[in-house]
Amino acid sequence: GETIQCLEMEDHYVRVHDAVGSALILMRLTDAIDALGEEAGLRVHRSWWVARDAVTGVVREGRGLRLQLANGRQVPVSQSYRQDVIATFGAPA
Repeated sequence: GETIQCLEMEDHYVRVHDAVGSALILMRLTDAIDALGEEAGLRVHRSWWVARDAVTGVVREGRGLRLQLANGRQVPVSQSYRQDVIATFGAPA
């Protein structure tokens, strides 16, 4: 199908989001990230991974950050991944 834009953990499943929809797969998030490869994207939250090519911007939300993706979805960034996100995608506008 389409290019993967992000992965979202749901219990013991991973929801794979692309440009047109999503699918639920029985798999651990860490295994899905390993299968895609380190260069493909970045873990930005305990429950989220984003593809580097899918990020269109960094949005400030109060004291937190969210990543804007090409498919319109906004993904939360946790404090523990904040510095990696800023180093990779830049500071919010």
